[in-house]
Amino acid sequence: MKNIKAIVFDFDGTLSLRSHAAYDKYRHDMKILFPHVDEHSIEFEAIVQNCITWDQYGTVSKKFVFDQLAKTYNLDKSITDDLASKWLDNFHLFQVLRDGVFDTLTELKKNYKLGCITNGDSKGQHSKLDICGLKPYFDSVIVSGDFGVHKPDPRIFIESCSQLGIEPDEMVYVGDTFYADVYGATLAGCTPVWLWPDRERPCQSDVHHIYSFSEIIEKVEEIKNK
Repeated sequence: MKNIKAIVFDFDGTLSLRSHAAYDKYRHDMKILFPHVDEHSIEFEAIVQNCITWDQYGTVSKKFVFDQLAKTYNLDKSITDDLASKWLDNFHLFQVLRDGVFDTLTELKKNYKLGCITNGDSKGQHSKLDICGLKPYFDSVIVSGDFGVHKPDPRIFIESCSQLGIEPDEMVYVGDTFYADVYGATLAGCTPVWLWPDRERPCQSDVHHIYSFSEIIEKVEEIKNK
């Protein structure tokens, strides 16, 4: 029996549908860059899908994405640089939460301490959590931009444990990125749960995984009873 006392979550891609938010934000910005292209056309969609590919799940700088746009479509680089620099100014407005987030957090909070560890810029990540109304659910929120190191560095997980008043083996950490979330939590001695909806993606490591957010309650019970 594992004594689980806290469930801690990643934000982008775990609590939120980061891919949906990025898609909507790129559509917004492409309307500015390509006002002559019908936003309902396949040409416009192709431009947006190029952005999604270059974006690499948000792991690269927005300057890289907009530099690719300028190069591919022969755009004025001063304009693309400006849009890249302003990405975080309103990205929080485009957030989309996964189905069942509020109900699941409400249920978990009855029995566990809850936390969030998220990589990213301080202002951007706090703005996302605020606009989504999630902060009241959490007993601890750590943003890498505030803490000074980012996942998978185990120190950020250990700090979360300290703030929650638990030992690492008493934490379940839920995230969608194998390297940052699963590997990082493992390094820290926590129990990771990989949220990955792509059932066709291969993985040979024997890690706890779920395909939808609402499965976390059942998964935690399974982990406790092993």
